[in-house]
Amino acid sequence: MPVYDSGVIERPFTQLPATTVTVQVDPDASVAPVRSRLSQLFGTEQVTVTEGDADQAAEVVASRDGRVVATSSVDALLQSLLLINSDVYITGSRPVTEATLPDVLAALSDIPFQLRGYPDSDSEKLLLIAVSRRIERRAIEAGAGTFRVGFQQLSRLVDEPGTTEVYEQLAATDVDVHAYGVGDVAVPDELGVTAHTGDSALHRRGWFVIFEPATATVEPMALYALARGANHWEGFWTYTPERIAAISDVVTQTAVTRS
Repeated sequence: MPVYDSGVIERPFTQLPATTVTVQVDPDASVAPVRSRLSQLFGTEQVTVTEGDADQAAEVVASRDGRVVATSSVDALLQSLLLINSDVYITGSRPVTEATLPDVLAALSDIPFQLRGYPDSDSEKLLLIAVSRRIERRAIEAGAGTFRVGFQQLSRLVDEPGTTEVYEQLAATDVDVHAYGVGDVAVPDELGVTAHTGDSALHRRGWFVIFEPATATVEPMALYALARGANHWEGFWTYTPERIAAISDVVTQTAVTRS
């Protein structure tokens, strides 16, 4: 039988490292939205978003535990996260082949973020979508492995043209795709998805995208987020194989009902 212990689905958050990150933004760049948005998303004791200096290595620099680990331009952050809305992904006007994460964002792996959806924010939820698309792209390009995704409502697979297109591309690969959520629609057979339906907390509140490749030459990647209230989310993404395997175990323990 499925396990519905809410403590199990919280476990991935308790296993995150106590690392600290500083993001420095060049004061000479037009970056007020970058500073404020990063502060809103990663407003924890682990992340400090601060004004840098004009001679730093790039417009935006991320340092982890005191060591520079990534640099990005302001434009890269604006174009990937801050100057677009979720419609570019939902409608498919931005194809999955263009899904990228600027290096500074990628460097914030294993760091919890908090965000709000509409109507509290028109754009914060885009982080969840952008990271999801990046993982989907990785799975499509790898062509083989195991892929687990939580939709809350499985109807999103068929109601969002951009999402349908992504999973049609996954269906053309050897990736084993498992989708989790409330079974509010029958998933078309041609998508090649094994649907796991139910009403557990993870089915209803989980937004996760987990890719475990078939070969060690491809880096795994996972996103794990939980709804904390009406359209409020807490989550993180990771490239750490052991952490990804643990997240996958949580999913398979708590959301095993299959349609």
